[in-house]
Parts: sequence; C-alpha cells; structure tokens
Amino acid sequence: MGRARSSGRGQPAVEAVAEQVDGGLAQLVPDRDRSRAWTLLIDGAPQSHVDLDDPAYLSFEYQRRFGHVVDLLAPAGKPLQAVHLGGGAFTLARYVAATRPRSTQQVVERDAALVRLVRRELPLD
Repeated sequence: MGRARSSGRGQPAVEAVAEQVDGGLAQLVPDRDRSRAWTLLIDGAPQSHVDLDDPAYLSFEYQRRFGHVVDLLAPAGKPLQAVHLGGGAFTLARYVAATRPRSTQQVVERDAALVRLVRRELPLD
C-alpha cells in the first residue's frame, strides 16, 4: 500500500501514489491523522476517502449521507443487496461490508485502470 520510505525517525513513512487512469491523473494520498487511510484525487479533485483499518469511518460529507441512507434501509447489521454505480476507492462498498456482514454487493466502475490501481494499492478483504 503506497510507497514506503524512511521518515527519518526510524519509522516507515508512506508516500502518495500517482498514476494515469482513464479519468485523468489518479492520486492516492495518505491521511496524516489516520495511519492506513487514503484520499483519492482525480486531476487534483478529492473523490473519496477510505480508512483501511476502520471502513465504517466516512470522512466526506457525501459519503456520510450515503452511509445514513444505508443505515436506514434495514435494521443494523442486516445484510443488504447493493449495487454501487462508481467505485472510487470502494469506500461505500467497504462501509457496507463492515457494517452489514454477508451483504451481496456489486460495484460498477467504468474506469478499469482506476479499479486496478485501487485494488493494487488499497486491497479489499
């Protein structure tokens, strides 16, 4: 995940990852406050944020709103069937998997290069 380098304090630091994808320049930028969290930017515009250690944490307002909708669909913990149009960093799919185990999900993302990048750098469980 990311590119490790020395931080000068004996601990590895993580660098941003940048790669051209169909939609433009994708960047995965580490979150300074959350050790395994990342922000996905496309052409410099923030798209999503994901915390690999806490997939139930939703940083962006639009993600929290979708999370609230998911939370209202059925009793807490009940599995859902979900289709996600647009995957980004798979933040909402990770949220559903974490909060509603055994859910069935399909992510539809038209940018295959972005999917490859995210799957390589931010693996799914």
